[in-house]
Amino acid sequence: MSSAPASPNLSSPSIPLPSISFRPASEEDCAHLALLADMATRRLTSFLWGQMADPGRSAFEVGRGVIRNDEKHFTHFRNWRVAEHRGRIAGALNGYVIPEPANPAAPSPEVVRALNELKAMAAGTWYIAAAAIYPEHQGKGFGKSLLAEAESIARAAGKDRLTLMVGSFNARAHGLYRQTGFKEWDRRPFSAFPGSDEPGEWILMVKDLT
Repeated sequence: MSSAPASPNLSSPSIPLPSISFRPASEEDCAHLALLADMATRRLTSFLWGQMADPGRSAFEVGRGVIRNDEKHFTHFRNWRVAEHRGRIAGALNGYVIPEPANPAAPSPEVVRALNELKAMAAGTWYIAAAAIYPEHQGKGFGKSLLAEAESIARAAGKDRLTLMVGSFNARAHGLYRQTGFKEWDRRPFSAFPGSDEPGEWILMVKDLT
């Protein structure tokens, strides 16, 4: 799931990577990470946070708290890499190795059921859960840099497959992933929610790193 922009082929050695650097995320980045997570998931994350919020409480307050404090959650800030351009945050990357299921999965809400089914197929891979670039930095090739960073992390973790999810309605991101070597693995119907994209499909994509 991503709002990263389309950019040149990641595999082309003749095209230099843009001026962007990466660092581990910190507690001070959590407000940025909450916004970028929601951009990457096209409002799904804030919708789920909103289901957790007490009356009068902002969904983003909940999300920032999860990212800052819940060490067991995949969105915890230690699972993020922050992308900076000229000393400013331009975007971020969140990912992890999908664990092999130890027990039958508990029932999940309809809005994420298809996503969880596809993620179960990708167990053992290094999964890009969120990759997003702020609008003012899009169109500069930074999306390609996020994917290159994810590939480096996956290789360092000893993983030979990189996976991600994208909506069929997100043509720009889908095109980027195809250009950079990802192939479709499977897809499931997308369940709409208030404020979401129109119905479509979640597409699980994979890139072999061998």
